[in-house]
Amino acid sequence: MIRLRQKVSGCLRTLTGAQQFCAIRSYLATTAKHGIHFFAALTTLAEGRPWLPETA
Repeated sequence: MIRLRQKVSGCLRTLTGAQQFCAIRSYLATTAKHGIHFFAALTTLAEGRPWLPETA
């Protein structure tokens, strides 16, 4: 996915950019697995109320 992103948009020119992309992608993948729509997850994240999975 990172290579595709780099080819399409020319992004991720720095290690920091790649790490930020991976962190967001991982967060969205986790929320999707728990049935939370990506837009709702990003909205609550931007509001300072990130969704966190329940711990056992």
